[in-house]
Amino acid sequence: MLNNRFAPALFLSRVCRKRVATARRRRPSSTDINHSALANRRVTRVISTFRQALAEDGPIVAGLVAVWLCLLLLLASQGVSGLRPSAYAANLLLYLITLCVMAVFIFVGLLFRARPKSPIRFLLGLIANCDWIAVVARGLPMLAAVVVLMPAFSAMKSSIPLFNAYGWDHTWVAMDRAIHGTDPWRLLQPVLGFPIVTSLLSVAYHAWLFLVYAGSIYFCFLAKDRELRARYFIGYFAIWTVVGVAMAIGFASVGPCFLAPVFGDHRFDQQMAYLRMANEHYPVFVLAVQDQLLAWHQQGNHGLATGISAMPSMHVSMALLFALSISKVSRVAGACAWIFVGTIFVASVHLAYHYAVDGYVAAAATLAIWALAKPLAQVATRAPKQPSEQLQPTPTRPATT
Repeated sequence: MLNNRFAPALFLSRVCRKRVATARRRRPSSTDINHSALANRRVTRVISTFRQALAEDGPIVAGLVAVWLCLLLLLASQGVSGLRPSAYAANLLLYLITLCVMAVFIFVGLLFRARPKSPIRFLLGLIANCDWIAVVARGLPMLAAVVVLMPAFSAMKSSIPLFNAYGWDHTWVAMDRAIHGTDPWRLLQPVLGFPIVTSLLSVAYHAWLFLVYAGSIYFCFLAKDRELRARYFIGYFAIWTVVGVAMAIGFASVGPCFLAPVFGDHRFDQQMAYLRMANEHYPVFVLAVQDQLLAWHQQGNHGLATGISAMPSMHVSMALLFALSISKVSRVAGACAWIFVGTIFVASVHLAYHYAVDGYVAAAATLAIWALAKPLAQVATRAPKQPSEQLQPTPTRPATT
């Protein structure tokens, strides 16, 4: 009887104890609350950083969009589409590959500095830190701009004959001979005319493409000087517009390697014969590229990295822009960049891509654009401070009695 009398009470007591225990298990601990608050702060920081990036990069990106639309209209007027999804996808892929390669180098550098006992755990900790997400958010607007840029300008480069016939080569040949007394490649031949040297120069000339992509990635995501970053991209877009489109169309020329197949002018046959002879000993990679560019020109291909243009030299111009910019970040990197500028210039002549005056004009135009970009960058960076700077407490002086 006693057991039956107290059975309901015992049952209710057990149920209550179970509910209390369940509630205690479900109650968030202080650690859970801290992790949740930290995650919220990180999300807020990423969103704030992205908004700040839109505000800071907005004027530059808006200017690029205006230029991009003008280019699309110009291309459309000649029956050429500037909206080729394959070209934009290929350009995006190249930037992503470059970003991954640079990330690997950065991780290796961090490992070398920290020398942790467990490299894998160290790298996982860096990834879990999530600070890199804010860095990516900071560079996304400008990355989108440079991804859109290249395909449109490549289409314009391949469409040069539709706007202006190639008719300036004889002028540049005459200017080269007036300045140097002969064709400049002949002056370089005693120093550079060895197959192994030619092969190395062809490698360096192709490495320029990585510089274009890596330089943009660096200034998109890693540059700390806001004014320098803005100056680089203003110069970058202006060079592609002024040097790579306007001047290339106005002074349309094909360059020494294409004179014979395009115009039947054989004055540079001796130079091309040397390059083919050197290719029999060591690979001269530019020869295959030149053949491909000629085939694309004859087919009317307007895709990414197609088109023929000699004056002015975009290789020299972009290499010079990077040297001017990176010299303000690191003296060592700047010295290497200036050496690369000189290498690209002599390679452009030695490998028959350009006349020497192509490089001279490109350098002069780039220096002028670099000078004009400084006040524009100062205006563009008159924006609120970075979110991380705004969150820092203002130091106060201790009260004095």
